[in-house]
Amino acid sequence: MNVPSPLPSLNAFAPADLLSRITGRLKFKPLVYGYANSRVHGLYSRFLTPEQLHALLTAPGPDAMAELLERTAYKEDLVALSLQFKGDDLLELAVSRHFARFCKLLLSFSPAEARPVLSALLGRWDAHNLKVVLLARRQKKPFEQVVPYLVQAGSMDEERLRAIHAAPSGEEVLHLLRASSVGRALTETRNGELRAAERLRKLILSVDSADSLQPLMDEFDRLVYQFAMRSTKGLGDSDSEAVGRMLARSADEKNFSTVLRLRTVEAKTSQVRHYLVPGGSIPASKWLELAQAGPDSPAAQRLAWRLRCTAALQAYVKDRSLSQFEVALARLSTEQSVRAFRRSQLSIGVLVGALMLKEQEMSNIRKIVRGKSLRLPAAEIEKMLVRVHA
Repeated sequence: MNVPSPLPSLNAFAPADLLSRITGRLKFKPLVYGYANSRVHGLYSRFLTPEQLHALLTAPGPDAMAELLERTAYKEDLVALSLQFKGDDLLELAVSRHFARFCKLLLSFSPAEARPVLSALLGRWDAHNLKVVLLARRQKKPFEQVVPYLVQAGSMDEERLRAIHAAPSGEEVLHLLRASSVGRALTETRNGELRAAERLRKLILSVDSADSLQPLMDEFDRLVYQFAMRSTKGLGDSDSEAVGRMLARSADEKNFSTVLRLRTVEAKTSQVRHYLVPGGSIPASKWLELAQAGPDSPAAQRLAWRLRCTAALQAYVKDRSLSQFEVALARLSTEQSVRAFRRSQLSIGVLVGALMLKEQEMSNIRKIVRGKSLRLPAAEIEKMLVRVHA
């Protein structure tokens, strides 16, 4: 008796990534994201308004800024830290602690499928904290001096960062990093990534003897972007694809500024490839072409046109201010991404959009604090702000 063979699985007819996208679109979004999205919209009322940000910009000093922020959602953090810190340090630390609390709250009500993506995006703050701590360690600054500049929104807590700062050698730094979840994600070897893992290992081991920590800083950025790109795969949602496009643009922007910075230190074109962030929409060959041709070349103009930052590049060619160029890129990408995510309904896009808005709010406040400490005019500080509001 002939027994009919079982039907072949769907995997036999379609690749896994296609199946993931199809199943993602079949999910009942109101059930998955309805509660989280309603919570996010409730949080928007606690964001700073344009008028409040302008009041901070025109405030005469840190005490006046603290008084203004005590009338907002930042009050709890300012009051809790006011006995231990004063002035600029109080503002820096209160703002970063508030952002960290916001991120924990956002993760607490996010659907399970969204948390890996949000956590990967927050991995950028682990990279930021590692840079701050390793630079302080190199310059023999006490850990307490850099605490206000840490942003505890990632997975590495203050205790581990303190241990890395106190580590007696590069070997101990590597051991402490590998013992953390973000460290394992950054140092693990995947297919085709053996060279990258080995390069990071060598950079960390030479943390005390290297002429500069900049190559290690760039490697942290590169790997964090790569980690974030991996986290978006398999969600199968159109908004998840939008997150991927946002990360791709971020990688392109990082590569643009990296190449321009490497040219200022006259790095060889052959060295540039090692510092490029993967996952962008622009291939490495185009960035190498820019490294060879320079910012006032047709190659640079084509890249600027593609990223819609022609005016920013023209300003850079004129004044050679890389910081202003990076601010212009950040403003453009944030505005584009927030517009896209604000149109999202019942999806991960709403969560990512809220995270981006809160990041920019924190960044703007810190820019105002630091600008005022340098006695910059309000008009100059305002040029550095990225004004995107809820």
